[in-house]
Amino acid sequence: MKKLIMLLLCLYAFFYLSKHQMIPSLDEIKSYFNVSEPNTQVQNSSQNISSQQEQKTENQAKGGQQEAASIPVTANQKYPPTEIQTYQVSVTSGKLIVTGKATPYGQFNKADGVILYIQEARANKKVTIKVPFSNGRINYTYPLSYTVGDVIINLDEYYNGVENDPNTVLGYAEYHLTDGDQYLQPSWMVQSDNPTLVSLAQTITKGKPTEVEKSRAIFEWVAKNINYNAPLVNDPNPPLYSALQTFQTRDVLCSGYADLSAALHRAAGIEAKVVYGENHAWNEIMLNGAWQTEDPTYGAGFINANTMRFVRSYHPAYFVKSDKHKEGEYPW
Repeated sequence: MKKLIMLLLCLYAFFYLSKHQMIPSLDEIKSYFNVSEPNTQVQNSSQNISSQQEQKTENQAKGGQQEAASIPVTANQKYPPTEIQTYQVSVTSGKLIVTGKATPYGQFNKADGVILYIQEARANKKVTIKVPFSNGRINYTYPLSYTVGDVIINLDEYYNGVENDPNTVLGYAEYHLTDGDQYLQPSWMVQSDNPTLVSLAQTITKGKPTEVEKSRAIFEWVAKNINYNAPLVNDPNPPLYSALQTFQTRDVLCSGYADLSAALHRAAGIEAKVVYGENHAWNEIMLNGAWQTEDPTYGAGFINANTMRFVRSYHPAYFVKSDKHKEGEYPW
């Protein structure tokens, strides 16, 4: 019985160490005894962190030569590649690139490929993608929705017939993209590139020579043409309205006012933020080199306390202020 227990413990230790890449490869064992084979190129498939750093230094000394599993030399050095065990992740030219080969554990247990959990906050997008191995390797490119904003990718290996847990992965890479002005570019909530909104912005700002005048015209148009959906004012989970939804429905909450105003400003070439605080949303607009507070919701009118109905009443004073205190900025 004792021998059986010892055998089981040994087997468990072997699989545990193998999974965590702590067992030396055959090539490493040979190198310990200075054993070499003619015409054979030794590649260490289970490098630890220090050996990876040594290899990277050696590659740089040789003029930047890289292993086949490494990021292409065209990778954007603005976003350094992230190593996830035997895989590497990089961002270049608006694309997420994943390359590499199966881990020793994956090789031993015959993994079928990698599973990627990709999140793009600015696009409000979460996708899960399975990429099968080709000759034990992957070279996958994922086109990003935007070139600004936060992107997170979690990576794991998958086995056909086995369910993966997105909370248990080999590792992750996180990037904050800054290839452009985030306050001028569109997003899933601020569709400043939509042809209808671009045309509207051009119409509103036509003949206005300065950015301040253009901004005032946009503020006034939004405040005078959008209704506040008063019945939802006390909703514990109020809906968010995108700029395009706001233009189409004309009956929204504060988020709709702020998103539409931001979209029209960006379409007119003026930097715009959507900010929030105290259960309210409004804008900050870049004018004369500084962020100016604008609250088109409060500029539009008020809710009658007796009837709880929205009363349209234009208040131009909110072109330069809000009654709420800022707590943060939305990622769009």
